Amino acid sequence: FDTETTARWYPGPGSARVLLRQDRHGRSRLFTADLERDQLTPVPTPEGSILAASPTADGDVHYIWTDAVTVPRAMSLSGAPLPGQSQWRVPRFGHRRDLWTPGPDGPVHTFVTTPADRPGPYPLVLLVHGGPADHDRDAYDPMVQTLVGSGLAVARVNYRGSTGYGPRWRSAYSEGVGHTQVADLVRVRADLLERGIGRPGAVGLCGTSWGGYLTLLAMGTRPGLWDVGVAVKPLADCATAFRHSTPALQALDTSLFGGTPDEVPGAYAHASPSSYAAAIRSPLLVVAARRDAKCPPEQIEAYLAVLRAGGVPHEVMWLDSGHDGYDGADHLAVIRRSLAFLGGGLPSGPDEAEPPPPPERR
Repeated sequence: FDTETTARWYPGPGSARVLLRQDRHGRSRLFTADLERDQLTPVPTPEGSILAASPTADGDVHYIWTDAVTVPRAMSLSGAPLPGQSQWRVPRFGHRRDLWTPGPDGPVHTFVTTPADRPGPYPLVLLVHGGPADHDRDAYDPMVQTLVGSGLAVARVNYRGSTGYGPRWRSAYSEGVGHTQVADLVRVRADLLERGIGRPGAVGLCGTSWGGYLTLLAMGTRPGLWDVGVAVKPLADCATAFRHSTPALQALDTSLFGGTPDEVPGAYAHASPSSYAAAIRSPLLVVAARRDAKCPPEQIEAYLAVLRAGGVPHEVMWLDSGHDGYDGADHLAVIRRSLAFLGGGLPSGPDEAEPPPPPERR
């Protein structure tokens, strides 16, 4: 297999069978590998993403499945009912589709979700994944459903550097750190507008961590293309982040940029959103965390200083938390603030649409 694969032994003494899960092109497939017979057999599952899978002693397979418009559910290969099923029925707001956009290193794959209750073109949000060694999946995301239920189309772009598309795609940085990924976002934006999915003058960016970094970089380097941006816990000033980061992340940056900020200052400056922050023209919301070790607050402060000096319209939301994980109240507060901000920057956005109905218990 050319992409991400995990494996688990089938239980039982002396078992020679392995359950393989392959993540490729944002979707999952299961296979049984019989090592004694040298056979590989596909395990039939619905199209979408498998978040976990476990073989059983009797040969059955239990797995958690989802797609872009379906909440994760526990299923079994045999069809046997599994315990712990929620009785909540969450409304389905959107339609899902794939989009492949031509690019210099191959086509860029995007998962597009559009409102089911109105025709396009729609106000559009590019919801940018973090990583960069990660990828968006054909999987349920409450943020996507909230945006789509509020009348927006959502595009999740697996830009160059993403996993799930093979080693060449993951290592493709031909246009420089950050700028390669921004170039893919720009191509997909143009494609979505040309196809009548997105609406000119109503295109926003929203991302967390590395996705927040790309949001800031795109807003600064291509200011005329974006009408609003939300960056949550982003990398904002590359050199400052290096000096206040963990040894593991410093090693990653040294590999990515070809040295430390003292050794290759130009590479860090070229990739840093703070180098372009003063050029931003559209409203920007920055959400940052006071105890963030991966995207430390010192580099956020350096970035905000550039925004203030340039008179760039922006808002800031500080959280008393770290980078990974925050409590439910913080998470809900960030979603609400992001929705309100996106709605204010995109015509016919969330504030002008009828809010989605609450879940019903059945």
